[in-house]
Amino acid sequence: MGITEKILLVLFAVFALLAVLRLFAAPLKLAGKLLVNTLLGFALLGILSALDVLAKLSLGLNLFNSESLLFWKELGLEAAAVSMELRWQQLRDLRKVLPCEAVVYGRLPLMIMENCVIRNQLGCRDAGRDYADRSPACRCGQENVLVDRTGAQFPLVGQWGHRCEIENSKVLFLADKPEWRQLGLTRARLRFTTEPPEECVRVLRAYQGRSDYRPDQLTRGLFYRGVE
Repeated sequence: MGITEKILLVLFAVFALLAVLRLFAAPLKLAGKLLVNTLLGFALLGILSALDVLAKLSLGLNLFNSESLLFWKELGLEAAAVSMELRWQQLRDLRKVLPCEAVVYGRLPLMIMENCVIRNQLGCRDAGRDYADRSPACRCGQENVLVDRTGAQFPLVGQWGHRCEIENSKVLFLADKPEWRQLGLTRARLRFTTEPPEECVRVLRAYQGRSDYRPDQLTRGLFYRGVE
């Protein structure tokens, strides 16, 4: 192979490598961010455990069984919120080695979007800033919804880092069902997101057994059917 062919071969290899890197740049960047965030999260948990200040974990870890509860108790956890995907029998049968709570009311989160769809659709001069530092002109703190082809409305709730959390179009409601009181939980969580104050009062009274209120658009979530 002559020098010209070698140069052409090297140039071809370089361009091919650049094309591959460009093709996979976004997935590799996302995978790198997920890996770094995961490592940082576990490092922080390790530090909190070493300092004996680890107190309570919420829904993000999706605690699904007795073994996971035992694992976190051994790390110093004092209380936990268990997975929203458990059937009521699974919730009941958990070996509650530490105080547990579960969501029994509320719009359940469907997903968190990295990009703020409100900003993409309506524009936002606070792009790149956190929600805690937004200006009065920011549309993200107002009432915003996604509408699907059936007309169902999915509320959008702002999250840290100018992300969007998409909530279920229907609220989980179990106040009229006896099983939620038979789960052996220390606490039952009412997850209020988009409700006005008067709605929160009606819901609380229903769960206290002081009224027979039921929302118009309700769901039983995974409480009876679990994950398929």
